[in-house]
Amino acid sequence: MENLLKAKSDQAIEILRKQETDLWIIAARESAASPDPSMDLVVGGDVVWTSFFLFSSTGKKIALVGNFDAPMFEKLEHFDEVRGYAKSVRDDLLAVMNKLKPKKIALNYSTDYHMADGLKHGLYIYILRLLSGTPYEGMLVSSENLLGELRAVKLPEELNRIKEACNITEKLFGSIKRKIQPGMSGTEIYEFLEKKVKARGLEFSFEPSISIGTKSPLGHTIRTDDMLDKGELFHIDFGVIYKDYCSDIQRVIYLLRDGESEPPEGVQIAFDTVSRIIKECARQAKPGMSGFAVDAIARDMLREKGFPEYQHALGHQVGRFVHDGGVILGPKWERYGKSPYGHLQEGNVFTLELEIVIKEVGVVGLEEDVVITSKGAKFLSKPQRRLVCV
Repeated sequence: MENLLKAKSDQAIEILRKQETDLWIIAARESAASPDPSMDLVVGGDVVWTSFFLFSSTGKKIALVGNFDAPMFEKLEHFDEVRGYAKSVRDDLLAVMNKLKPKKIALNYSTDYHMADGLKHGLYIYILRLLSGTPYEGMLVSSENLLGELRAVKLPEELNRIKEACNITEKLFGSIKRKIQPGMSGTEIYEFLEKKVKARGLEFSFEPSISIGTKSPLGHTIRTDDMLDKGELFHIDFGVIYKDYCSDIQRVIYLLRDGESEPPEGVQIAFDTVSRIIKECARQAKPGMSGFAVDAIARDMLREKGFPEYQHALGHQVGRFVHDGGVILGPKWERYGKSPYGHLQEGNVFTLELEIVIKEVGVVGLEEDVVITSKGAKFLSKPQRRLVCV
């Protein structure tokens, strides 16, 4: 973890230089209770007193923390300088800033990107008070561009962890395939899966969504006591956290009716359509494309087949959180702000996900995790290319 912490903070400094930003400040207090998501990424510890972690384009990493928090950060040996204060942090903060002489200072606030909005409003007001009357009060900008790239462009170790999370998720789905049968409830399947996850010493990356035929509402559902019947689809959306990194995958199973050896034609067509769309979007998704352009590929293909559009983005980024990174593969809807207008970068990890709802049968939904490369998106999960029938 410490090596990855250093690698990500080094990456942050390179991005500062690239974006011509002089200084990035992470401000925190009582971070165990009120965390900034950037802390785990580049700081590596919690604080009690009001603290500032400064990452400079000069290469310097400086921690300004309460005197009782200082020994921990000195022991981490992650920062070039650790300053512990007793009465007020203001003098130390201004002394460091006067030495660095920044002209552009990034803070963690954003109206569009939740992972760059970790600075609490009260702490922001406190910073303004500390900087009042100094040259620095007019130099503050959002860190959304910095964090959008830092969280989005994965290092090799991050990719390895996400890939392993995907591998584990697929094995867990294999356990479901062997277990599932008519008469089982959504709650039974959830509890079976939860037991398997805990046996591995892991936890879900988010609360799994389980759809039982058309009995369950579409979307982020909760566990249900509805029971599976023959002639219905079982759909699940879930993932795990492996060494702090997430997977997010959807899979679908059809329960054959008596006398059936294959799914109904309409169900098979829907599955093939969803699968082909994901495959084609992966093929075309390359660095430099906008998020909305990738999403449009899927919507155009759906319309050509006569299916209604899905009511969400085609994909979001995955990392330490299941919704991570700045750019999304989504339409130009107000709800997504600026996120669909950003451009893909090599090393981004996205989901590709969509569904078709079949009346009286259920949800044909798939979701795969992919990494963007110069040749298109590479699957980190093993795509479901065949509709599983039991």
